[in-house]
Amino acid sequence: MQPIRLVSFALLILVHGLAAECPATELPSAEARARFRELDKKAQTEFRHGEFAQSAEDFRLGSCLAPDNLRSYYELYGIAIGAAAAGDFAQARQVLLEADRQRPDYPLPLAMLVKVSLSSGDVENVKESLRAAAQRFPLDGKLHAEFVKDLLHQNLPDLALAESLRFGQSGVTDPEATVTLALLANNVGAFGDAIVHAREIEEQSELPDDVKASGAAIAGLACENLAQLPEAAQHLKRATELAPKLEDSYLSLARIYQKQQNPKAALEILEEARKRMPESPKLLLALGGSLISVGQFLAASETLAAFIKRSPDEFEAYGMLAESYRNMGQPSLATAALGALAVRKPDFPMVHLMKAQSMLAEDAVDYPGVLKELTQAEKAAPTDYDVYVLRGKVYVSMEEYEDAVAAFQRAIELRPAEAGAYYQLGLAYRKSGQPTLAKQQFDTVEYLKTQAAVP
Repeated sequence: MQPIRLVSFALLILVHGLAAECPATELPSAEARARFRELDKKAQTEFRHGEFAQSAEDFRLGSCLAPDNLRSYYELYGIAIGAAAAGDFAQARQVLLEADRQRPDYPLPLAMLVKVSLSSGDVENVKESLRAAAQRFPLDGKLHAEFVKDLLHQNLPDLALAESLRFGQSGVTDPEATVTLALLANNVGAFGDAIVHAREIEEQSELPDDVKASGAAIAGLACENLAQLPEAAQHLKRATELAPKLEDSYLSLARIYQKQQNPKAALEILEEARKRMPESPKLLLALGGSLISVGQFLAASETLAAFIKRSPDEFEAYGMLAESYRNMGQPSLATAALGALAVRKPDFPMVHLMKAQSMLAEDAVDYPGVLKELTQAEKAAPTDYDVYVLRGKVYVSMEEYEDAVAAFQRAIELRPAEAGAYYQLGLAYRKSGQPTLAKQQFDTVEYLKTQAAVP
């Protein structure tokens, strides 16, 4: 007996041993067939969504209603997916290979092999199954479209692109697959192709509005990537009209308006979206930023404070709130916002430097407190030029000129071609009664200016 036949024989024994007894049923044959088809569809959908345990159970139940000539073969699915649910991907693969051997004319085992191999991170076996599918089912467009979605989900764009080409060559017309193909083309930089595929969906009047909206949104993103901003805005506006409760289209459209230097239009579209989706955190944050861009700082601060209360771990909002307060002439509130960020996320980039800058804007400056924040900033970023320049300015304000000079000299070491630190060092020397050294720094500033002017 050949080794492959030994494996097949062993698997048949395994199937016989693991197959659960079927419950007694008195369903008429027509109803049994209908129930089998229902379970089969449900199990395959659950499998595609990665719900392995439920899929295995529905495959098992379906095997009880399967025609006699399919039952043992169908039981292989339940056993394989049950093994995958338990994390035994090697057994799942072995059983699916046997199912594929028994029915080489049926694509489902190969589709399952791809999914199982992706779940286990076995890219080589993924490629092997894809090659087999390409050879045996080159015109099965839906199969290759499913592969595209699975491969994109696992961040394998090169393999997904190859499968998308196979889908295109199959000649199959499938709106969902075409949307996936358009999205993939946009993701890999084929923006012209993305627009063609996306517009094909957007312009099919018989499709559901949400499907057309997906096409319009992808067309808008692809146009944006080609710097075709008016066209991008047109497609994204269409997407918001077709699917008025899909927040990403509003966010993308607002971004386009900002790029077009039209912050008022950006604010209007976000306010419209907020009315439709008042509970959306993403829209609330974007609205806060948009309010800042049009100078509505009070409204921005109220919006962002409400957002932080609901989503305290969205750290970007704290800096935006501080900016609102700063523009309102409330530096102490800006400092408090940044302090809250520092407590919640001590390693947030530049938070201690930002807090130090905010503290210096207050009416009564706590210079020791500012220096403490700068010490924390230096620990986080020992080579940050701005930390040393700001520290030098603090020491000058405290009339501690020797420390100020040391700070500015460290900044110059970090950026020897930057004029700002030389200028501040010159001021420190002049205030400390050292005019000759001060002149040397100012002369260096003038020299660097002339160098910067040279084309």
